Amino acid sequence: MGADGLDLAGLRRVYGRAGSRWFYTRVARNARHWGWTEPGQSKWRLWRAQRQLEDVLGRKLALPARARVLDAGCGAGVVARAMAVRFGLLVTGVDVLDFHLAEARRLSARARMGERTAFHWGDFHRLPFGDGEFDGAYSMETLVHSHDPARALAEFHRVLRPGGRLVLLGPMSTGPLGELPPDARALLEPYLDAMTMVGAKVYHAGNLPRLLTEAGFEVEEALDATPYYLPTSEAVHAYFRLPWAVLRRFGDPAKWLNLRSTVEMYAVREHVAWYVHTAVKPSR
Repeated sequence: MGADGLDLAGLRRVYGRAGSRWFYTRVARNARHWGWTEPGQSKWRLWRAQRQLEDVLGRKLALPARARVLDAGCGAGVVARAMAVRFGLLVTGVDVLDFHLAEARRLSARARMGERTAFHWGDFHRLPFGDGEFDGAYSMETLVHSHDPARALAEFHRVLRPGGRLVLLGPMSTGPLGELPPDARALLEPYLDAMTMVGAKVYHAGNLPRLLTEAGFEVEEALDATPYYLPTSEAVHAYFRLPWAVLRRFGDPAKWLNLRSTVEMYAVREHVAWYVHTAVKPSR
């Protein structure tokens, strides 16, 4: 871990191993996020669910076309391109993994979106931008990797203009880890360590609104979206339960952390919530 708290080696293990890269490329079509399924829809349409979650983000940002938006933890730029194409936004993505940035730039160039998306190396605890540069910002399931969520939120607040909007999407425990049942905690904590999800040990469904307020935001909505996310959890658990069992028996489980997340974490689903938090930097 670096002197500033950034565990770059850990993040490389999570996202850089061959198994993880195969999972994201082949299974998730380069996205690094879960999905949103409406009542009555089939849970097996995973790629549709991913696109619908991106649409939820765009609607929550509620920004006009050509607005400047920060993607904090952009991965391969799938969400950034979705925001640009479907909502007309100008998106700047930052990530700390060089292979993510190379992939994001390559895919955006192939889609001829170089004028609407840009990707830079950047740690969202210390963003390389001036005050008030963006109209909006979002973290699509990446704040879990923050070693200092309060500092990251303060940086989002700093780079937003007055009136700027922030949307945070992702999983979190329903309450403090220390208050979970011992069996759930025994399964969840080693998983968070393996996935470098240190932020998920700090914030949870009960305290993230307070952290946003302390960073200077006005919380507009804290939406418990678990019912919309759960069908994706059910589907990927069914798809990968047997492959994961084979890999655990005959392979190296450490190379397949993403499959582990789809299977083992299903057992603690009652203690994990998926939220969409929307906040605004006050104009005054």
